[in-house]
Amino acid sequence: MPRDARAATARQPPPQKGEEPVTVLVTGFGPFLAKYPRNSSWEIASTLPALIPATEDHPTPIHIHVNHEAVRVAYNHVIKFIPQRLPPANPMYPRPDIVLHIGLAAGRPYYTLEKGAHGRGYGAIPDVDGERFPDEVGDEKFPPELFPYVLHTSFDTSDVVARWRSCLGHASPDCQLPPDAQVRSTSAPDVRLSPDAGNFLCGFIYYNSLAHYYSMKEDERPVAFLHVPDLSDSDEKLNTGRNVAIALIKALVESKRSVGVVRTQVVNEREKAVQSEEKKVVKAETDINFV
Repeated sequence: MPRDARAATARQPPPQKGEEPVTVLVTGFGPFLAKYPRNSSWEIASTLPALIPATEDHPTPIHIHVNHEAVRVAYNHVIKFIPQRLPPANPMYPRPDIVLHIGLAAGRPYYTLEKGAHGRGYGAIPDVDGERFPDEVGDEKFPPELFPYVLHTSFDTSDVVARWRSCLGHASPDCQLPPDAQVRSTSAPDVRLSPDAGNFLCGFIYYNSLAHYYSMKEDERPVAFLHVPDLSDSDEKLNTGRNVAIALIKALVESKRSVGVVRTQVVNEREKAVQSEEKKVVKAETDINFV
């Protein structure tokens, strides 16, 4: 057989089958106070890469779909926005496997993954339109007989934060830092776990998303919320924030692939334990996340 003929019939080795890609939908907020004309949450979200390729350490390729514009810091906007952007109404294909909301917590010098949010207590602080979301409206939107007062993500947050810290180069993956702790590493960003996203639009969009998934399938709420500090005064800080968000996305994907979700009975027990205390209306005049 001529050499050219042999070359024409030679076969390439079959490609190795890798992990199926995961799609992550990301949102960030627009400006909401004159003090913060550039919201770091949107500055980070809008510059995330469209693809995180698979690597040996992170074998799942990740497609990142950032909402085309910043979320308006307004209750009525969020109420309409969430059902339009989340499945099944959102026409994006493939459907998002994970939803990550990013918000500004200018009162914190560190980054936090929020465990959950509450469905009431949003009547104290007016939004950019001067509107509030009183509890009686919350009872109509989220009837207590249908929706728990507090909803948590179905991610195993302790596992996610351990992976997050490891990805960022922390010497110890311990994620149980108290709120007033000083970060032990001078090189790795300070990332922590937080119980609640607050009583302004951050908590509000988180609860709306969690409730949206809860209404479809109680034990699967693939939604996470990242609070970032105010980073708008430095491109270097924003670049760090972007790396922190990318590391969290990797951690969420790997945790979901390896550990899965916290099942209904576990989540519900956790919710029942806090609801008796948290059913009291939140009376805070300000939100600690940005004051």
